[in-house]
Amino acid sequence: MHTFQIVASNPEYNRILVAGMKSAIETRGGVCYTWFVEDERFDDIELHPGVDCILSVGGDGTLIAVSQHTVDSGIPLLGINRGHLGYLCDLDEDTVYDAIPQLLEGMPDTESRMMLEGYVLRSNGSRTDTIKALNDIVVSSLNGLQVLGLSVYVGDEFLYSFHGDGMIFASPTGSTAYNLSANGPIVDPKTDVILMTPINPHTLTSRSIVIDRRDEVAIEISPRRSGESAAVSFDGGKSLTLLPNDRVIVHRAAQRVNMIRLSKMSFLERIRSKMVSE
Repeated sequence: MHTFQIVASNPEYNRILVAGMKSAIETRGGVCYTWFVEDERFDDIELHPGVDCILSVGGDGTLIAVSQHTVDSGIPLLGINRGHLGYLCDLDEDTVYDAIPQLLEGMPDTESRMMLEGYVLRSNGSRTDTIKALNDIVVSSLNGLQVLGLSVYVGDEFLYSFHGDGMIFASPTGSTAYNLSANGPIVDPKTDVILMTPINPHTLTSRSIVIDRRDEVAIEISPRRSGESAAVSFDGGKSLTLLPNDRVIVHRAAQRVNMIRLSKMSFLERIRSKMVSE
């Protein structure tokens, strides 16, 4: 017997689908708990003991937020897309019912995904709590018209400085998100690297750089002016204000997200079907 927990965003929109999934699982002898995320409060998620698989119902954003707040459990995730693109989700409302018998027969293989984590080292020596991200950690201006002065370090070594709108630190999973929009490289999500992609750099020489997974990277806000100047966001959610001379430190997280893959679609096929056709 397998035990599932469905975690769904947008309760009013997803309630009927969740009820149908729960009924289909229990009719076939499985155990199923449900958790609806109210007001985007993913940090309130509580997992029942003995859960074998978390079924995330929503879009890619829901799957990312669920992964952030359940990764310490080690329980594998399966995404059911109810959003637009659904690049990270393996199923949708038309295919999930056909997949339930397969899940109950035996838990499929999982695909291990690297996560990032980061924190802010303040200019006065204090530091914030560490926050995890599945897709990316992004430093950007609080004012869209304000150009930032940024200095980049890898380990203890200075790399370069530039002026621009910010910097994206992306995981392989996040290479097809904001990183892609900023002309960063696409990499296989099963790899372990850190991607650094400048956002609208005011130079002809700034390019994306692929960093080894064991390296720690940092970016420092130059003291161009007093007061608030920038912010760092984690997977587009949690955001922290940055002041001049603050540093954002980013490295690979110790925990990994295990994604269940039922689809036989390869990485390249997924790119073609989800992106080339857009």
